[in-house]
Amino acid sequence: MLSPDDLQTSVGRAVQALIAQRNPEGYWEGRLASSPLATAVALCALAGEIGAYNPASAFAFLAQTQNKDGGWGDTEISKSNLAATLLVLSANTMHAPAGLSATQRQAAQEYTEKMGGLSEGLRRVYGSDLTFQVPIRMTAACAGLIPWSSVDALPFELALAPRGLMGALRLPVVSYALPALVCVGLARHAKAPSWFLPSRWLRSALTEKALNLILKMQPESGGYLEAIPITAFCMLGLKAAGRGDHAIVSNARKFLFGTQREDGAWPVEVHLSIWNTTRAIEALAAGDLLNSSLKEAERNVTRDWLLAQQTTGVSVYSDAKPGGWGWNHLSGSVPDVDDTSGAILALKVLGVPINHSALERGRQWLYSIQNNDGGWPTFCRGWGTLPFDRSAPDLTVHALRAVEPAKGEVAAWRYLRSKQRADGSFAPLWFGCESASDELNSTYGSTHFLFSFPECGYDAFKKEKDRCLDWLRSIQNPDGGFGGCKDAPSTAEETGLALRALVLSGVDPEESCCMRAAEWLIKNQRADGSWNPAPIGFYFAVLWYYEELYPLCYALGGLGALEAALNAGKSPNKTAGESVS
Repeated sequence: MLSPDDLQTSVGRAVQALIAQRNPEGYWEGRLASSPLATAVALCALAGEIGAYNPASAFAFLAQTQNKDGGWGDTEISKSNLAATLLVLSANTMHAPAGLSATQRQAAQEYTEKMGGLSEGLRRVYGSDLTFQVPIRMTAACAGLIPWSSVDALPFELALAPRGLMGALRLPVVSYALPALVCVGLARHAKAPSWFLPSRWLRSALTEKALNLILKMQPESGGYLEAIPITAFCMLGLKAAGRGDHAIVSNARKFLFGTQREDGAWPVEVHLSIWNTTRAIEALAAGDLLNSSLKEAERNVTRDWLLAQQTTGVSVYSDAKPGGWGWNHLSGSVPDVDDTSGAILALKVLGVPINHSALERGRQWLYSIQNNDGGWPTFCRGWGTLPFDRSAPDLTVHALRAVEPAKGEVAAWRYLRSKQRADGSFAPLWFGCESASDELNSTYGSTHFLFSFPECGYDAFKKEKDRCLDWLRSIQNPDGGFGGCKDAPSTAEETGLALRALVLSGVDPEESCCMRAAEWLIKNQRADGSWNPAPIGFYFAVLWYYEELYPLCYALGGLGALEAALNAGKSPNKTAGESVS
């Protein structure tokens, strides 16, 4: 049975662990998982290069992270997948004779054949979304594993179209992959130009304009979106197109040299400093721990740092107006809905008045991105139906919490009603569950829907809330924890989110479901006060990652909310909002 002392001790240790990771500048940088996939792509891009990187240590990392089935996952604790394994094989070929052992290579080849290979296998995984499958085939062509004619001829000339037409054009790649669209398209055009002469001539005529466009989009760091896979694909594509002397390649080379880690690997992204900072602040606020954990001067430093990260210029990716926030404070970050919503909510609990000009600009930025269906996408309004460009429930409820009072609330809630599944759950966009048949993390999506009710819930949506809450309670595991879906292994991330959602939804904090979840978290807390991470993140077309801060923030948020409710003698009740029919 959970004792108050055990709960208090666990929360205290978690707070100490979280505060210990805060930088003197006031933010949390965190640490993303080292990635076999990102490492393989970086090795391919740097093949033949002489400089400040260590291919031997990269291959040592890959040798250590091969799974028993012969494949590689996106992290060292992820299930094997076709994309990561194909890229590792390509890297091994491009760096021969150095690289994997013959036994490792044979096991990897057998795994890829079992999964369908470079053609049918990739199409089964990605369907009509070419964002990731065509760069993988291009990489294989660079390694000599397939002919260039097997690489789809991406229409890179469409990247030059006005941003307002992107939705109508229905690009085969997501919005943030425009640089890869150009570079991979140029490689295919150089190696196997179209037989249709008008297309061939048009692409040749527009090559320099397309290169100038993506050079303008390349940030000071050299890393597109501060992401290793996208940047490496661009570098590799231009080298294959005979443009290895271009400034884009030089900038990308510098970025890749500078982001290899001591373990020899590369992560998918440099870090998520803004997102992690807003997660940390929200976790402390969930248990009324912010003021007791950080002195006023320290809170002000974090507040000022967050305010300073608000964008002040038009986005080179989407032409989005100033006023949003991206996921980190580096030059390649671009504004998006989730991080803008998180920043607004964090700044509010840090004492910034709701009518502050920065918050008003942030809310207006969110309004400008809202889709016609009432929901919010990630980056760009109306760009299409591919992942990260379409509306999503998790983004929408996060934006709803940030924009109150909002002129777009009615449409947003109606959008959410249309997205509730038959079992009462909600599927998110940016977080997944490897154990789910559809790889969607319904626990993440459903808990965030429930988080919205104490702040902006509507009486007219009580039925939807109750159905979602019933679903959440029904998937609790026998061990007391929660996974990303029914029968998925319990993780600290999902258990912490579920516990917080239960308490915020008005469930008696002394009820068994809350006590058992808290007991699971306390039992699985590490000696340093943190928890083991799980690969729940999605990135760049279903690329898995984990972040060391996620389990700490989400578990602390749940335990802190429970402790606050127990101390108050009752769980917080939601505030009723305007009725919507």
